[in-house]
Amino acid sequence: MRPIRHLLHLATVAGLAAGLAAQSCIFYPSDTPATGAPDPRPFGNGVPTHATYGTMRYQIQIPTAVLGTQPLDIREIHVAPAGSYTRSFVDLQLRLGHNSNPITTQMVLNMPGFTSRPVQFTSITLPTVGDQWLPLGMAHAFHHDPALGMLVLEFFVRQASVAGGTGDVGFRTDPSIPFIWTSGSGYNGTAVAGGGIKLRFCTDTHGFIEYGSGGCTGSNGQRPLLTYGGSAQLGGTMQIQLANGPVAPNTIAVLVSSFVPRVGPFDLGVFGAPGCTAWVFGDVASWMSTSTGTQSVTLFLPPGLVPGFPVWNQWFLFDPPANALGVTGSNFGRFMVGN
Repeated sequence: MRPIRHLLHLATVAGLAAGLAAQSCIFYPSDTPATGAPDPRPFGNGVPTHATYGTMRYQIQIPTAVLGTQPLDIREIHVAPAGSYTRSFVDLQLRLGHNSNPITTQMVLNMPGFTSRPVQFTSITLPTVGDQWLPLGMAHAFHHDPALGMLVLEFFVRQASVAGGTGDVGFRTDPSIPFIWTSGSGYNGTAVAGGGIKLRFCTDTHGFIEYGSGGCTGSNGQRPLLTYGGSAQLGGTMQIQLANGPVAPNTIAVLVSSFVPRVGPFDLGVFGAPGCTAWVFGDVASWMSTSTGTQSVTLFLPPGLVPGFPVWNQWFLFDPPANALGVTGSNFGRFMVGN
C-alpha cells in the first residue's frame, strides 16, 4: 500500500503549503438549514427544460459584517436543500470575487469582480438530503480579502433536474437576503429585495461528497460504486470503499486519487468502454485485487495535517468481459480533511 502512504505524504505537504489556520464556519444569516421558504432559484424546479427555472444565473453579495474585516480562506460553501433528491445538472458553476460597491441590477457591471471559479461541473449528479447543509464541492480555496470589497457569489445552473425523493425541490431562503437573478444564461438581471438562499462559509471543515449512484455497467450487470466511511476529521480514520465489482478471482481494482479539480467527464467510449467515464486526474494510483467485487482502503488522518485539504477519488476495475477495453469505472467522490 505504498501509494496510499504517498497519498498522505502529499496531502501533508500540500496542506502545510496552504498555511490555513484552523477556523470554523460562518452563516448567512444563521445556522438554521431546516427553516426558510423554499425557492427554485438558483438550483431549478426539477424540470431541466423549464422556460424560467431550467437555466439560471444568480448573484448574491455578502455584507462585510457577516464575514468580518480580516482576510480568510474559504474552503467550502454550503447551501440548504428543502427536500431529499438525486439532483443532476448539465452545468453547475460558482464564481467568487470582490466588489467594493453593492452589486447592481445590471449583472454585466458586476462581472469584473469575479476572479475564481471553484465549482465547475459538467454533467454532474449528486444526492441531497433535505434540511441539512449541502457542500458545493469547492475544488480550491478562495482568499477573501475585505480590503478588496464585499464577497460576491455568482451561480450558473443549466438544465437542473431531480429524480425520486421527497419534499420541496427548492432551497432554503431568508427574507433578509437580497439577490439578483435572470432566467437563462444572460446578464440582464432582476433585483429581488429579499428571499435569497441561505449560505454557510467554512474555513475549516471535513466530510465526504459522493457524486452519482454508480459508474458504468460491468460484466455482472452492476455499476461499480464508490462510497466513503468513517470520518475525515483530523485524528480519525476513514475508508474509501468499492462495491458492485465483478466477482472473479484476482480482479484488479485501481483507486485513483487526485489533489486537483476533477478533469472529467472524459468519455472512455472512444477507447471501447461505452458508458464509462473518467472523472479525476490520477496523481496517485493504488493497485489491489479483489475476488468479491468489494474493496476498502483505510486512511488514518494524523493530527499534523493542516485542515481544509480536498482529495478526489474514483475506482477502476479490470473487467475483460464487460467491453472491448476491458475496464469499468465507478462514480467519483471527494473527501475534505479538517477539524
